[in-house]
Amino acid sequence: MSNAITSTKNNWYKKILFFWEWNKWEKILLFANLFITVGLLIYQCVIPGGAADKKTWIAFVANVFNIVSVILATKKRVSCFIWGILAVIGFGAVAFFNQATGNWILYWIFYIPAQLFALYLWRKNSINKIEVKPTSIKKWQVIVACVGSAIFISLFSWIETINGFQKMWYGPDATNHGLITYIFDAAVLILSITMTVFTWCRFKQRWYVSIIVDACQIALWITFLCTDVQNISAWIMIVSSLTMLTSAIYGVFNWQK
Repeated sequence: MSNAITSTKNNWYKKILFFWEWNKWEKILLFANLFITVGLLIYQCVIPGGAADKKTWIAFVANVFNIVSVILATKKRVSCFIWGILAVIGFGAVAFFNQATGNWILYWIFYIPAQLFALYLWRKNSINKIEVKPTSIKKWQVIVACVGSAIFISLFSWIETINGFQKMWYGPDATNHGLITYIFDAAVLILSITMTVFTWCRFKQRWYVSIIVDACQIALWITFLCTDVQNISAWIMIVSSLTMLTSAIYGVFNWQK
């Protein structure tokens, strides 16, 4: 009887604390991210004249949702998309308040439906609607993905050099960031879409694409910091991207099991 009660209690805690069954490495990833980002928020509030505005707070919350989503994805859990949808809503809101029209349209119009579709596909190809069954990509699909991504990255990089597009994509106060920024931004956008398709298909190789996306994301936000080193939202995004990069490397190995 005692064992049954203990088992019931454990199950109750597992429902409340979603990370109850996570291993030490997964918990370290989450709490290291939280520790650093909370530190950045505190710094923003205590520096002379500083205060964390609503964009910074939304970026922080969306970052937490995103990290939980990525770690759950490395564990092949279908529930990762619930957290992913919340993260996308938050990142879209940050873009909206920054008047970056192109970005919030991308987050809200593309990524939310994409996450819902992925949720449907993973539930359909899962074990007890909890854990997904990974698949492997074929050689011809790799060639199509590489060539297609290269073409669209080049095309979008060129489009971003157009002044009118910059005002729409980055906001009305946008300035010329330089070609390197546009290349990183285009790579993040196009490869994120490629990774989304890989995720729909449950390809193990989606984690290799994720590593490239996260590395480009870090480089992109560093270029933004070059013009505004006090941009706490950018620092939070860098910490988030570093955590996702580490998680992606972990995902490569975990999805081989």
